[in-house]
Amino acid sequence: MARTSILLILLMCAGSGALMGQTKAQAQSPPQSGGFDSFLLLVAPRDTVTIKRQLRAATEEVAQAESRRQQAETMRLGARGRIEAKKVEMVRIKERISLAKKENREADRVGLEAERKAAEREKGLFERREELRQAEIELETTRGELAGLTEKALQLELQLAVRRAGRLRKPIGGAGGASLDQVIGELEKQTLEAQRAQAAYDPIVANQQIKVIDRRLELLQAQQELLGGK
Repeated sequence: MARTSILLILLMCAGSGALMGQTKAQAQSPPQSGGFDSFLLLVAPRDTVTIKRQLRAATEEVAQAESRRQQAETMRLGARGRIEAKKVEMVRIKERISLAKKENREADRVGLEAERKAAEREKGLFERREELRQAEIELETTRGELAGLTEKALQLELQLAVRRAGRLRKPIGGAGGASLDQVIGELEKQTLEAQRAQAAYDPIVANQQIKVIDRRLELLQAQQELLGGK
């Protein structure tokens, strides 16, 4: 009986030791992650060399878009001048037609009517050209505005990249570190907002590009009609 009691006591002690060891191991092991990151870099880190290269390209695009816009405006004014000149020509042809009718010069009248129709077709061609140039002006304006938005977004992203790099090189603890983290967080927010504005402008440029293509198709048709004498 005494031997059985001693055996039971030894078994209880062994079980208690194993339970304590398991509890200690669980306390020392890291908590299991559920796959959720508390803080994410919502603006993907990029090297400053790439950002600066894209920033220079955006700045150049702003200037180039303005240059193309001015060129399209010059060509539009040229088309408008030809339209006005053609209108004067058509008025004079109509006056000659009226005179031919009055003097019963039928052959001259028929020839002048042909000239009037040809002048109308040419005027229509110049009008299509003017519409095309106006569409190109609007396209280059929106391209310049998009490049400006891209430039702003890249400037903010560059500031963010510089701040992040500085934070990594010189870790700051306490209130100073928290303040710098707030600055980085605000820059990240502004960068995302700028990128959103940039992305929202892409469809506007695309619509203007479609409009330019439509005007070119109309001009092509007008040219074909002029060549075909329709």
